[in-house]
Amino acid sequence: MHDAARRVGTVTRNGTLAFCALLLAISVLGIGRDLWTPDEPREAAISREMFVSPSVVPYLNDAPFLEKPPLYYWTVAGVFALAGGSSAAAARAVSIAAGFLTLLVVFVWGRREFSAGVGAAAALGLATSTQFMISSHWVLIDPLVMLFTTVALWAANRLVRGEGGRAPLTLFYAPLVLALWTKGLIGPVLVGAGLVAYSAATRSLEPLKRLRPAIGVAVILGSTFAFAALLATESGLGAVREWLWVNQVQRFVHATDETGHAQPVYYYLYTLPIAVFPWWVPFGAVLLPRTWRKEADADAGTRDKKVFLGALSLGMAVVLSAASTKRGNYLLPLLPPLFLLLAATASEWWNRTPAGPVQGRIWTSQWLCVALFAAVPVALALAYLRTSSPLAMAFLGVVAAMAAGTAIYARRGHRAIAVRGLGALAVSAVVGVLVVAAQLAAPLKDLSPFVAWVGAQAPADEPIYVLGDFDETIRGIVPFVTGRTAVSIAASDLEALRPHYVLVHAKEGDVLAPQPPYVLLGVRKLGPTRSMALWERRPDRLSQLRDALEPPVPLR
Repeated sequence: MHDAARRVGTVTRNGTLAFCALLLAISVLGIGRDLWTPDEPREAAISREMFVSPSVVPYLNDAPFLEKPPLYYWTVAGVFALAGGSSAAAARAVSIAAGFLTLLVVFVWGRREFSAGVGAAAALGLATSTQFMISSHWVLIDPLVMLFTTVALWAANRLVRGEGGRAPLTLFYAPLVLALWTKGLIGPVLVGAGLVAYSAATRSLEPLKRLRPAIGVAVILGSTFAFAALLATESGLGAVREWLWVNQVQRFVHATDETGHAQPVYYYLYTLPIAVFPWWVPFGAVLLPRTWRKEADADAGTRDKKVFLGALSLGMAVVLSAASTKRGNYLLPLLPPLFLLLAATASEWWNRTPAGPVQGRIWTSQWLCVALFAAVPVALALAYLRTSSPLAMAFLGVVAAMAAGTAIYARRGHRAIAVRGLGALAVSAVVGVLVVAAQLAAPLKDLSPFVAWVGAQAPADEPIYVLGDFDETIRGIVPFVTGRTAVSIAASDLEALRPHYVLVHAKEGDVLAPQPPYVLLGVRKLGPTRSMALWERRPDRLSQLRDALEPPVPLR
């Protein structure tokens, strides 16, 4: 009997290790690609400057960047130090590590609160959902914020269940402080909104009291004041106002041209379904009123756990919708509790014994699941077949076989095998996006090769002069790739400054062509709305004589 128990424990332990290895493999896919527009060049360049010259204030292209606190940039700079220098892979490693650790927290949380199957389904569902899959493989701040808020919510779950003590309380407030130092007040506000929503759903203040809110207010205010004091010491009170008022308050209540990303209040009504794709069937089930009836759960404890997860997701969604600034990656802190809820609901639905009319609905839903999960990898393989790649054809064959086998097992009622088939299809979609589709998208998203060529042409002791759109992408990619500052100049400055090389960056169909004696050396079109071109000044003898008599005006 003891030998049998030991064998079962070994299988469980080995299965857990294998599943965690699968999550890690999914997480590290695509780590080596170069920086893509629009966000990666900016975040990597700020981190590089933090690595070269550590400070409290982040800098982009030698100018203060006061939108975010420094913790994320400190972290990436630390990875650069460990890696021996800055690189796209080292910068992306922070997002990948944050995503992987979030998946582990979700797995352990679901396993502890529901079952091993629910924990695995929640973690795999989150790992293969569209928004998480993209954002956790991008050089972004948000995956690190998501890790901190998820750990805080996991600790809050223990606290509201009555598991008090210093450890859960520390595990709750410490990540909130880290989230604040990573992206500002939005991290603690999202967590607080979810917990207030749970208190409202249960019509009780007891859950909030167990969190020791007085301590929380003191911790958050103290952390905010500490950062503001350091910021004022290094850059003055004006920097504090810009960070706290412009980039925290104004960005929330009224997005301007300065803050950007203004979207209507209903923005997440159509972006959230995209974010959770292909997990639409359990997402739809969660939205059905009958899912929340008391008789739907035989176990009252299970229902309360689902209410907790649902309230967290709803509370955070309300705050995100109320903010005037919205983006798809802002949904990341909401996704871990939402996928725990989806996994718990899907587990109940998938394991129901069909009878009568219910049988037809369950079969229809299972077929819909198979179709949704197969759609992405099949579409990617078909798109990549334009290159006649043997790898793409093999990928399509494997995906088609998995989809057919999953459908057959689902139709015959072999649900455990069908679930594994769905998981394999979801993983294949991640492989398709991060390996197959990435090769197709790189020529349109990667500015690094052209910028590196520009840096090789221009003199090493000069900055890179840029004519045209001087956005955060160009201010990030030029310093990161060339190690030199990008300097914006106007067409009217060319005659006075006479730079030897000019990088022209045009967007939205603008045509910028310096007049002679400038000649075009090379051009790169990146998508339908962006192009880059390098122009060289080649003066004739008359121009050379004038240059000798009238030296160019130095740039100040």
